[in-house]
Amino acid sequence: MIITFLQKSCSVLFCIGVMIMQPSCLRDSYWVKISSPLTIGDEWVELHPKSPLKAEKTFQWVALDLEPPFKEDLYNEGRGPNSGKGILMPDGEVINPEIEAIDQYGNAFNLGYRGAREGDPIYGYNRPDELPRDREYKTVRIRSSRPIKCKAIYWFCESSKDWK
Repeated sequence: MIITFLQKSCSVLFCIGVMIMQPSCLRDSYWVKISSPLTIGDEWVELHPKSPLKAEKTFQWVALDLEPPFKEDLYNEGRGPNSGKGILMPDGEVINPEIEAIDQYGNAFNLGYRGAREGDPIYGYNRPDELPRDREYKTVRIRSSRPIKCKAIYWFCESSKDWK
């Protein structure tokens, strides 16, 4: 009787585990960490991922995992022309860094503010469907007129398949 109870308990726990894991295993979107903690300043910082980045999903974003007190201006708390559309600085100004994805041929693609994912500001190409898919992106360059501290920077490939 105790063995049967243990078998049934293990079966139930296994089923619950499968149900919890299934959505994350079926996701088509993915994140690639391209930096460790760093401070972005007025000089270009070049990030070279371990393996080249690809534009293979619906959207490609560069996501900044900000170090507090820096944060996404989600609630329009900031001031200035970028209010609600960028990084809220400790003094209340909202700014956005310059970000470029550099392909294998040396072509630079400017990435602009596009919103936030999981609390991180994201930057993408103005016309996501026009970011060339037939090449690799070997470098991400970033600079800011004011220093911004990041825990990490990610290349986030978001698939529209995950929106269903």
